[in-house]
Amino acid sequence: MVKKKGKSKRTTLKDKYKIQRRVVETHRKNRKQAKRDSKNGIIRHDKKKKDPGIPNSWPFKKELLNEVARARELAENAKIEQKQNKSAKNLEELMARANADRAAFDARGPVVNDELQGQKHSLGQQSRRAYLSTLRKVIDTSDIILQVLDARDPMGTRIHPSIEETILSHYDKKMILVLNKIDLVPKEAVSGWLNCLRRTRPTVAIKCGTNIKDNVGREVDCNSALSSSSGVGVEGLLGLLKNYSRTSGGKGKTCVTVGIIGYPNVGKSSILNTLKRSRAVGVSPRPGFTTTMQEVVLDKNLRLVDSPGVVFDDTEKVNGAECMLRNCVDADSVEDPIPAVQALLNRCSTESLMMTYSIPAFPKGDAMIFLAMIAKRNGKVLKGGIPDKVMAARGVLKDWNSGKIPFYTRPPTDEEYHAQNNTIVENDAKIVADFGKAFDVSQMDSEVMNALEDKDEMDFVQMAPENNDRANADKATQKAVEYLTNGADSDDLNDDDMDEDMEMDHEMDGQPSKLSNSLVADAEDFDFANM
Repeated sequence: MVKKKGKSKRTTLKDKYKIQRRVVETHRKNRKQAKRDSKNGIIRHDKKKKDPGIPNSWPFKKELLNEVARARELAENAKIEQKQNKSAKNLEELMARANADRAAFDARGPVVNDELQGQKHSLGQQSRRAYLSTLRKVIDTSDIILQVLDARDPMGTRIHPSIEETILSHYDKKMILVLNKIDLVPKEAVSGWLNCLRRTRPTVAIKCGTNIKDNVGREVDCNSALSSSSGVGVEGLLGLLKNYSRTSGGKGKTCVTVGIIGYPNVGKSSILNTLKRSRAVGVSPRPGFTTTMQEVVLDKNLRLVDSPGVVFDDTEKVNGAECMLRNCVDADSVEDPIPAVQALLNRCSTESLMMTYSIPAFPKGDAMIFLAMIAKRNGKVLKGGIPDKVMAARGVLKDWNSGKIPFYTRPPTDEEYHAQNNTIVENDAKIVADFGKAFDVSQMDSEVMNALEDKDEMDFVQMAPENNDRANADKATQKAVEYLTNGADSDDLNDDDMDEDMEMDHEMDGQPSKLSNSLVADAEDFDFANM
């Protein structure tokens, strides 16, 4: 039998060249697409080959398929049951679980406090060890001291009265309180704090300029000063300093040095730049940006000295969370930000925080429910739908320190002030009277108050005054006073601080935050769908 011929592979030249053109065109398109993907950073993976499954030749294939299907069904049922057990059906169940979390949090209170004390103690020792000697140099070289305060929390950013007394008496210096950032608080708060602070020290209120130009010392329209980038009240402060340089020049002193001190991130470098009319020193919203003493010559009769911010009151007698609320510590470097949020809730009203974050009502001072709501609102959720309270607390702390949450501290009443500062007022009455002869700030105050805009207090989160006993100095303050007064050897001070830091590092080395771990472990899946 004749073998059947196969189909011939011969084709026409037309089809042959058509196939070649299509191959070339396909390769060109692929190269063009690959070049476009590489430029846009797109990585295309080859499609996964479909699982061929169990081959038919496999023994007991049917039984194996049944076992796989049964295991898949059991896993799906377990997942659904776990989700139903964790989800809160209504607000009452949410409150019950949050109360259980709060009870567990209170039960671990002593452990949390010990850890927080170690954390803030280490932070304070590091700051003092690095900057206390620089602060003493600034005080030594200065004739007049400008202590810069944040208008949003003046008493929280003011150094201890015992340190002020040391500067005034031991070093025979003049001191003026500068209330900075007055454009961030209501007009009534500025007036109240000026009246309160002037019972102890001469005080001026200013707003530093953000756009530094050669316009300091000239007339500025007060109605548009706050809405622009120019400074407010800086011209009056500059006039006061020059007036003091003229009055002290008769005593044989040709140049007056002005030292600028204060807590981190209160605006010390910004004041220096505004007075200098240029960016003489660097500024940054990050706390602790200035690390060395910086001297700037303003004119032939006046020199300005900038100093790094120093935190004094971060020992065991003062809640370290309050220090975090003053923007003295970077929020990203805080291991456990939940105590700071708890301190924030203790000083703020619940209604103001509800309006700020647009969240439902929550029990007053309950940080657990508040952070759970913030986490759900911002999408900070862990695996399984558990609110990430630590990340939510860090976000609240960042919003607070960056200015996204407008806030101010209520000035204390006359009864509250006299109850805490009777001794200070009596000792400082003569000093204030002596300053009044050289510094007349009434005209400057009227210009500043006229320039302030009328802001609704309902747009701000109002904080109660910090409840600290400023009449008694803590251990860190006593140590600073002793160093500034007796001129203790800086090496001895550093050795003591190093020993304490080494002990704390040895205790905390390799150990994560107990509070953070416990909160994550005990966190529940809150369902806000029915709220």
